[in-house]
Amino acid sequence: MSATRYLLIDAYNVICATDRLRECLAESVDAARDQLAQDVLMIHDVEGVRVAFILDSPNDKLEVQHPFKRDTFEYLYAPAALSADGVIERIVARASRPDLVSVVSNDNLVRESTRAQGALALRPEALFEWVTACATRLEGDALRRQRAQAKDFRNSVNIDLDL
Repeated sequence: MSATRYLLIDAYNVICATDRLRECLAESVDAARDQLAQDVLMIHDVEGVRVAFILDSPNDKLEVQHPFKRDTFEYLYAPAALSADGVIERIVARASRPDLVSVVSNDNLVRESTRAQGALALRPEALFEWVTACATRLEGDALRRQRAQAKDFRNSVNIDLDL
C-alpha cells in the first residue's frame, strides 16, 4: 500500500493570483473558493491525493469543513491568531513524510518555508497544469475503457435467418 500524498493549497493566495478566480471574487469569496475546489477535485479523484484548502478566518479555533462530503477533501479555516500561512507551516513541519506533501502558494515566503522543510512548493500555474494533466488522463482512460467495451460486446454469433 502506498503512502498518502497531501496537497495543501493557500486558497485565498491562489485565488488572488489567478485572473479567472479573481473575477469570481466579484460574486463572493465563497464562489471563488468553490470554483477552485471544483478544479482541484480532478487531482483528488484521479490521483487519490488528500486535499486541504487552508484559509484565513476570524475564528478563535481551527475549523474544518468537508465540501464534497469526503474526509480526504477539506477546507481548513485558520484561527485568526495563526493565519493560513502559519497553519501550512505547522502541517508541513509535523508531517512524518514531508516529501509526500505539496504546497501551492504564490507567496515566496510560504514556498521557501515549504522547501526548507522538505516538501514540494508549487506556484498556482503548476497547480492548474496538474489539473489539466489529470483531466487529460481521465479522458484517455475513459476512451480506452470505451474501446475495450466495444470489443467485448461485439456480436460474434453467426446465424443465418432465412425465413
